[in-house]
Amino acid sequence: MMNSILRTGLSAVLLFVAPAVGRAAQTANPSATPTVIFVCEHGAAKSVIAAAYFNKMAAERGLPDRATYRGANPQAELSVSALKGLKEDGLTLPSAKPAPITSADVVAATHIFAIGCSLPAHATAGGKADSWDDVPEDQGYAAQRDAIKKHVERLIDDIQKR
Repeated sequence: MMNSILRTGLSAVLLFVAPAVGRAAQTANPSATPTVIFVCEHGAAKSVIAAAYFNKMAAERGLPDRATYRGANPQAELSVSALKGLKEDGLTLPSAKPAPITSADVVAATHIFAIGCSLPAHATAGGKADSWDDVPEDQGYAAQRDAIKKHVERLIDDIQKR
């Protein structure tokens, strides 16, 4: 009888504690946060704009998802015009230099988007990749931003539906 009482008591405690522990683990473990990776040719402009807008919109909507930027063939520095545009738009400016998309990025990602470039083979193998080929190349920051924002808004809408 004593074992039955202990099991019942333990079950009741677990019923109340387990959900709280699960929530704490989700918020305490940043690696549990889904990752969206935006990739452009140089990892310096379009992917940077996409990540900045995604992170702003996701935070505004209370989503845990966050994005980062990568390059198929990264250049040494971020695009001056992209940084200027983001600053004028009131967004947080990134500080990390352009970097290539790695196998670790691919494993951690929930979504990977190529913006006007081809992804390396290791980035397409997992079925997480898609491309946005309609972002203009030569029409300046505002045209790129507007096209990217439309995609990002649709993506966030889709993520909210899951």
